[in-house]
Amino acid sequence: MTTVDAKITRPIENVQTLVDRIIRRIKVHRTCEGFTDAQMYLVLDEIEPPVVIFGDTHGQLNDLLRFADIVGEPPGTQWLLLGDYIDRCKKGLEVIMLLLCFKIKYPSRVNMLRGNHECQKTNRIYGFYTEMKLKRTTAMWLRFNKLFNELPLCATVSRRQLCMHGGISQHIKDWNSLTELKKPHSIQECDDGIALDLLWADPTNDACEFRFNANRCTSVIFGDTAIKDFCKRLGISMIVRAHEAVQEGHQMMPGNRLCTLFSAPNYCGNDGNCASVMHVSPTFKLGFTTLKPRIETSTVPSELLKKLRSETEAKSPNPQPVRRLLEPPSSPKSAEFTNSNPVTPTKK
Repeated sequence: MTTVDAKITRPIENVQTLVDRIIRRIKVHRTCEGFTDAQMYLVLDEIEPPVVIFGDTHGQLNDLLRFADIVGEPPGTQWLLLGDYIDRCKKGLEVIMLLLCFKIKYPSRVNMLRGNHECQKTNRIYGFYTEMKLKRTTAMWLRFNKLFNELPLCATVSRRQLCMHGGISQHIKDWNSLTELKKPHSIQECDDGIALDLLWADPTNDACEFRFNANRCTSVIFGDTAIKDFCKRLGISMIVRAHEAVQEGHQMMPGNRLCTLFSAPNYCGNDGNCASVMHVSPTFKLGFTTLKPRIETSTVPSELLKKLRSETEAKSPNPQPVRRLLEPPSSPKSAEFTNSNPVTPTKK
């Protein structure tokens, strides 16, 4: 018999049976109510890094389940998620628990990266702390943040795409800069160097390399010159990232070397944005499943509502066809993930 925080005793229980029940409860009833703190800790303690292509979901459980119904669940479909599972909306606990349970059941098919909201300093302010205080305990909030410290910061898909939550860094010189990168385990480590940029950096249409990110008051912005040089230096064809609520759900930079994904439609109930996930086929053809927002009309300005009603479909800035809701997606290619342990580069 072991204990957590010297107070909470964990029962001996079959983890697979438990996660099956939690998955069913969240999918059917949209809640974690009915499970004890001890059972929740059992799930938290079972996750082993490295763990792992959706953009931000931000506690929008119903929309995550809409995507799951369309693109398929693990193990039939491999998932790579780029972080920001919590904060902003009301179901962050249910979203992260659902993903962790999927990760336990299908460890090679569910892959989770760390976003800037999986940092204690951020989720203390933007909702997850309050949600955990209301639904569970602050001790469990701290345990979640201990788990978040072990999430990898970036991933590669066959060394052709580099995926992260935020953006690239001028400190990344080659693949060794990533494979030798240590996971940040403190607030100070999250706020420095490569880790800071992978979590917080943004692209810009300005013709620049790297400069201070004044909009976020941290990290950097980077332009097309920096993107070209970075892709050439690492020998990759594309950067895939999240971190920004783009109106069409996904947005390609000129040259198609960088794509931003955002997977929370009608963000926070009032943005009116679409949401997308990217499909990468075995031959690296790209496609998207895009959800139009379900809008509570009373909260949307009249001009925006008129615009949204006039649009019959979500436009795509990408020249590849957009996958609509009922079109079966291709299965993504297996992903290789960078983490705190050195990884031998994979040949193309």
